[in-house]
Amino acid sequence: MPKLTPSYLKRQISSHEDADWVPGETALSKLPEEEQDQHLGVVVPPGELERISSELEARAYEAVQFAPARDWRSVDGKDWTTPIRNQGPCGACVAFATVATIETQARIERKKADWGLDLSEADLFFCGGGRLCQRGWWPAEALKYAAAKGVPDDACFPYQAQDQACGSCNDRDARLLKVGSWQEIVAPDERKSWIDTKGPVVSCMAVYRDFFSYKQGVYRHVTGDLAGYHAISCVGYSEDEGCWICKNSWGPTWGDNGFFKVAYGQVEIDTNFAAWGVQNVKGTLKPDGGSHDDQASKLADYLVVHTTPDATGTMLFARVEGQWKHATISPQRLASLGPTVFAASAVSVKLDEDQIVGLSLWKQY
Repeated sequence: MPKLTPSYLKRQISSHEDADWVPGETALSKLPEEEQDQHLGVVVPPGELERISSELEARAYEAVQFAPARDWRSVDGKDWTTPIRNQGPCGACVAFATVATIETQARIERKKADWGLDLSEADLFFCGGGRLCQRGWWPAEALKYAAAKGVPDDACFPYQAQDQACGSCNDRDARLLKVGSWQEIVAPDERKSWIDTKGPVVSCMAVYRDFFSYKQGVYRHVTGDLAGYHAISCVGYSEDEGCWICKNSWGPTWGDNGFFKVAYGQVEIDTNFAAWGVQNVKGTLKPDGGSHDDQASKLADYLVVHTTPDATGTMLFARVEGQWKHATISPQRLASLGPTVFAASAVSVKLDEDQIVGLSLWKQY
């Protein structure tokens, strides 16, 4: 196989009747193949590709409505996406794609396109998955963690492109967002409808060697072997161009300022892989630097502390104005509250709907 230099790729692409994209030298195209592979990181469950392919062939999908195009980088004159990140030589693409999707969804649901949101990929990947730089992960597992435990801001656990022990900040529960619900989306038209009416989706794709040299245009695989599988956040689509618009995690100098377009039906993105959408993103992290302190304090009648049988989680339940509210806290957070929790004769809590978000205001008479 010839070395995929920019000049070689341009000759190959110019002779390929379906190709309409521009290659060039990038930070990744210059790397040896084994180092390129370290920037991927989707571990496909056994039988997954066959499951989705079979479901697409066998299932009768209802017609859905969607606009001719949607691009969350420009809706109502605003960019709802967050800045491009760089996963580096660690197979954390699933965490980066999931965080990118959650961040944009939170901005959309809060109607705050200027929210300077930066969530911790390190917390999601290393606490939710483990030391997986050399192996990678799967989006459904990341979404389970984001729904159960949430994801704090990046300052709580900054990312490094190497395996790390889980080491989030002590006040993690006071500075996170949780996914209220998430959904697998199989049919391409249903994916378009979700993007059009709700927000971006987590997607997966096959990566071939020529993709590392992508600069702009609508990508179609032309040459080069399969390098592996990769997760990205799909932020739009265009019926006119026949493509998905995606946010990558290889830094802003790769591709089209960190983004790329890929043709429908290419690299398995919509033929062998499903996508995943998230909704109802809530938590203690608020726009404009706000936090749980934005909520009003209320006195609770009763307090119950429940630890799971395997001691992996602790739930607080408080009855406020006749209704039970709850919070999930880490053992470290519970310990930091100390005996005040148990000695309190009155408890002041702050609420975000049915969740307790003020864990620092336990009071004693």
